[in-house]
Amino acid sequence: MNKKIVFYLLALAIVAAYLALVGSIRWGDDIPPTITLERPLELVGPTTPLKIHIEDEGTGLQEISVRLVQNLETFTLAEERFPSHGALSLEGGTQHSYNLDIIPFGDDRLPKRRGVASLVITARDYSWRGFFEGNWTQVNQDFTVKFTPPKLGVLSPPLPIAQGGAGVVFFRVSDDAKHFGVQIGEAFFPGYSIPGDEFNYFSLIVFPHDLPAKTPVQLIADDGLGNNATQDIAIKILPKKWRSRNINISDRFIQQTVLPIIANTEGLEDRGDPLENFLQVNNGLRTTNANQLKELATSSKPEFMWNGGFVQLSNSQVEAAFADHRRYVYQGKVVDTQYHLGFDLAVTRQYPVEAANDGMVVMADYFGIYGNTIVIDHGYGLQSLYAHLSSFDVKKGDYVRKGQMIARSGMTGLAAGDHLHFSLLVHGIQTNPIEWWDPAWVQSHISEHLRKNDPVDPAKLLPGQLPPSPFPYAPPPKF
Repeated sequence: MNKKIVFYLLALAIVAAYLALVGSIRWGDDIPPTITLERPLELVGPTTPLKIHIEDEGTGLQEISVRLVQNLETFTLAEERFPSHGALSLEGGTQHSYNLDIIPFGDDRLPKRRGVASLVITARDYSWRGFFEGNWTQVNQDFTVKFTPPKLGVLSPPLPIAQGGAGVVFFRVSDDAKHFGVQIGEAFFPGYSIPGDEFNYFSLIVFPHDLPAKTPVQLIADDGLGNNATQDIAIKILPKKWRSRNINISDRFIQQTVLPIIANTEGLEDRGDPLENFLQVNNGLRTTNANQLKELATSSKPEFMWNGGFVQLSNSQVEAAFADHRRYVYQGKVVDTQYHLGFDLAVTRQYPVEAANDGMVVMADYFGIYGNTIVIDHGYGLQSLYAHLSSFDVKKGDYVRKGQMIARSGMTGLAAGDHLHFSLLVHGIQTNPIEWWDPAWVQSHISEHLRKNDPVDPAKLLPGQLPPSPFPYAPPPKF
């Protein structure tokens, strides 16, 4: 046989074998692409994300499309066609997976229409099945589009609040609200159901000491879908003036107080310069600790654990008051300014420290500028802080009673002498303890306003309440 003929026959055999192999692989792929909705899609709003994963482990993806159908109109959210390695390639497509992560109604081109809509997702691979059309997959998902915000309403004007002072706001929100409460500047105070009242809510609030008295106090609510409602609260804010004082800082003070804080705090290190060491603690670490206290408040129990007025450390003298404005002077220059948020109370060295009220210990540890610190949760975001302690008599998780010894005073942390630093916080925002030390204020401003309109069994009163008192606000709005 002619060598040329043999060569051609051999070449044809090789081509035929290759085509047979390609056909076997491309025709043999009978598994269509998989489409996965990575988040449930049932109720959709302006900020609801759409996350889709499409995958084909066989011959690879050829094309995909994602469309939204509403009121007989179709809107394309995504459309892609992927290249192949060649018409007769063994591998087929170059891409085997595709991810889509978008906010559909974040696109202004999409009409903002509420009601029922459908999501149609299709995908095709590079298989030769279906007369070379490939394997198709289609997913149809019906969902409801919502663009109406929650309804809300303040039940009655709250009592006046002083800058740095606390109060309570009563309100009502519709059932679709997922996140609601009172916003004052950057401070947020979540709402809770009033005990024994399934329709109405309340927020313990603090007007931050450093905000102008004209700062709006707003009731806010959102439905978790991006629909938000806001209402200004008519509340009188009483301006306060805080005293100022200079605090002289020496190298010796920094050596004795700041360096131990750095040594006991992860993430800090001795920078070799006294002033830099002081500033990273007094400024940077102070901010970090404030944020940590806000985070700690998020796990506050939704129940009243406190009982009546809070108590000041027995026999104590006030060395520093709430919101004292301090100018820190180093080598004759003001190097930092901070507010002292709490009371410094002194008696004698290592004096027994009592719990200011009933509650649960949520911190008993070394805590930055505060040194050895105890934080007691009293419920609904209200927490008390005891700092600069020399020793602990309780541990995290312990329940304590008002007046119970929990520690001894000391001078750990950023303290120049033995004393107790005492703070009260509502959702991490410092508030003036003087109000809470007054049982009459606690009763008139907080406790009696959490009473229902119906007669109350004295045995079932909330902590700190006195029987009986009419519910102090107007009937709730109807939605």
